[in-house]
Amino acid sequence: MPALEAFADVIGLKQAAPGRYSVALLLGLYGAAQSGAQNPFRVVHEIRALEGMGQPSQSKEPIQNRHPPLKGLWHKHYLQDGISSLALNLLKGLRRYGIPSFEEGIKAAEVAGETRYVTGADIARMAADVTNGNYLKLAQKAALSGEWIIFAKHEGMNYYLCLGTHDVTTHEQLRQQIDAICCAEFPFLSIQLTGA
Repeated sequence: MPALEAFADVIGLKQAAPGRYSVALLLGLYGAAQSGAQNPFRVVHEIRALEGMGQPSQSKEPIQNRHPPLKGLWHKHYLQDGISSLALNLLKGLRRYGIPSFEEGIKAAEVAGETRYVTGADIARMAADVTNGNYLKLAQKAALSGEWIIFAKHEGMNYYLCLGTHDVTTHEQLRQQIDAICCAEFPFLSIQLTGA
């Protein structure tokens, strides 16, 4: 375990949540970093934000899970590396904000009573709206979406348990991991989850 502890120290997890992170979380971060699938500093950034340290988060506020099997636990979004995370947020921005420059152009043409055609410049503005514009709006409103950091709250402190992904892990699998590993590390969890 010395390599894992050194890894926790290097990525800043030890400093952000000393004694309050599970080996399940640490193994998830280590494995993802070793495979090149995830930058562990993104996850630690969100943990630091939850702990009131460093830069504020640009992802959604933490949410308490209301339904079994994760009822009573919390999750916080973190941005995953790669195109799938970017695509998820671009689609979210498109659904939420549309294509403002295109909609403004349509309204302007209607007001003027003209028929207008989409130009190359219009397409460049629309592409900028859909990508940079909408993404920045989500970031400014701290509404970016991503994968999950699962954590528990106990006696005013956060205990970081494991990572979840939308396309790989189910809520049942996360609960099995928490029951098998995290409950042994943090005994209050067994009681907390029994009452949930």
